[in-house]
Amino acid sequence: MDAQGWHRSSAAAAERDDALSTNEGSDGDTTVSMASSATSPDEDPSVRLLKRASVMHSPRTNAGNNAWQTLSDDASHSNSSDAAPTVVVVDDIKGLKQAVHDEMERIGCAKFQRRVVTILGFGNVADAVEVLAIGYILTVYEDAEGKISPWESSFLTAAVFAGMLAGGFFGGIFGDIYGRKPVLLTTLAINAISAFLSAFSTSIYWLIFFRSIAGLGVGGVVSSLFALCLEHVPVSSRGRYVTILCSFWMVGAVVTAGTAWIMLGNDTNGNRILNISWRWFAAVVGLPSLICLFFTSYYVPESAHFLASKGRAQAATEVVQYIHHVHGSDCLVEFRFSEADPPAVSNKPGTPATHKPRSSVSSVAQSTRGSIAGAIFDRAASSYAFGRLFAPSQLKCTLLLMMCAFTLSFGSYGLSTWITKLFETAGLSNPFANAFLFAGANLPGNVISLYLIDIIGRRKLLSGSFFASALCTLLFAFQLGGSATIIVLVSCLFNACTTAAWNAFGVMSTESFPLEVRTTGIAMVNCSNRIGAIVAQFVNGFLVGPPPHLEALLLVTTSVMVLGGVASRFVPNPSDDAPKPGEEPNPEHEDEDKQCDESARCLPTTERSDDCKA
Repeated sequence: MDAQGWHRSSAAAAERDDALSTNEGSDGDTTVSMASSATSPDEDPSVRLLKRASVMHSPRTNAGNNAWQTLSDDASHSNSSDAAPTVVVVDDIKGLKQAVHDEMERIGCAKFQRRVVTILGFGNVADAVEVLAIGYILTVYEDAEGKISPWESSFLTAAVFAGMLAGGFFGGIFGDIYGRKPVLLTTLAINAISAFLSAFSTSIYWLIFFRSIAGLGVGGVVSSLFALCLEHVPVSSRGRYVTILCSFWMVGAVVTAGTAWIMLGNDTNGNRILNISWRWFAAVVGLPSLICLFFTSYYVPESAHFLASKGRAQAATEVVQYIHHVHGSDCLVEFRFSEADPPAVSNKPGTPATHKPRSSVSSVAQSTRGSIAGAIFDRAASSYAFGRLFAPSQLKCTLLLMMCAFTLSFGSYGLSTWITKLFETAGLSNPFANAFLFAGANLPGNVISLYLIDIIGRRKLLSGSFFASALCTLLFAFQLGGSATIIVLVSCLFNACTTAAWNAFGVMSTESFPLEVRTTGIAMVNCSNRIGAIVAQFVNGFLVGPPPHLEALLLVTTSVMVLGGVASRFVPNPSDDAPKPGEEPNPEHEDEDKQCDESARCLPTTERSDDCKA
């Protein structure tokens, strides 16, 4: 249906709203008859009513108990290609969030979701390329530009992670204020431009500077990337789709290793494959960001869940209609507030919504929309976000996730960034070829995690991957000076295990934060992630030498991974803790169920109350 048809349908629905029959109760309340959402196959598909009580009171008399009502077309219009939309009338923003949630669940997974995760996957490819590229550049930098000190090499490898620390923090805050998509597009542009400019660096200090700016883009991408993926798919499919999104890191790692081998490495005879400068490689690594930027701007809409949380009913309607259009569906849904002016949401969890004039709705977003500085220093928005993250009901989860992020980043980035240097110091003849095998080990890690994440759960997969990674680094330490084949094998096993750990962690960290502060929560976790990576660059840079202390490097990594495995065992993950169909609820989690409105966790089960789904 074209835009004119949509507006005609909306107008027709508005005219029929006043014609709906109403009944006067004994107490004078106006009621609208409702039906169950579970329609039989023989029912008219245009008559679709959302789950609520069979009798709904007028929002002016009982607005606190009922979130929405649905106004439907007559059955005679069901076969018309220009049928008016089903109008979902909500009382407040909580009702709008629930209505959007139910509609996204009804849509399910099809062409749109597959397209979104593929496009967003290129953003994860871009992140992998930017993070891993500097390790390959460092291997040949001294041959072209002259000797650099161990401290300079450590600063160079840490530069991108330092930028990611700042970019992830502010990117998460802006993502919860301005939206996921605009932040994602901005950070992808920063990423691509900085990668290109780094090719023109005239000294090691300029290269460090441009890598830091590139890190700003990389860090800002992550929180919005995962939030968009999570919020565009139904709850039951989130584990699978977020794991697929994580798997694109493997594509980036393999592309980076293969491109570095061709542009910077040697053939089997020890001769350079392409006799070109590292600057060409530095410029090429910005291409994935440009690809993701282009396709995201055209084919990935803003999250309907985010728009609903801001009270933007019309914008949420447009996103849902776009998804139906991509799926080739004639289903039309329109979200409306029951009053002319939508309600405003209090910044304090648990406080009922209050009605304000339209000009004051989403005052936080409107007051900060004019300047970036306003968004940074807006205490109403930032205090609310951090208050939710560190509230008693969320504190344990936030701190343990930050610990897991620190240890996992220290171990995985610490080895992957220095892997070519590590292979070279260990005496392997072709470090670029072996690094390519190391990158390819992402594949079994992704396959294993994709298969196990919904079978054994996120928490068990994460902790098991931590301990398996620690065992691999321990074996690596005892094989130094031994067989080159075994060294490469255990390093590949380590990479496969950390890949599975990252996939499980990505799903857990994304699911564990409330919708309103999701990107801020992901950003906080990623801050500890970046700190772990930065610390690893200086520790490993010192231990790589000269003189080299490879055994100490690997034993430190082993200890850190064991610590992460222990911490991951205590992370309260709602998807793992939710009772399976037919099981009795665990008494240990009854308190979490009672606080569901506060934590707003997304649980892949229909056992919870409707109010806890959004």
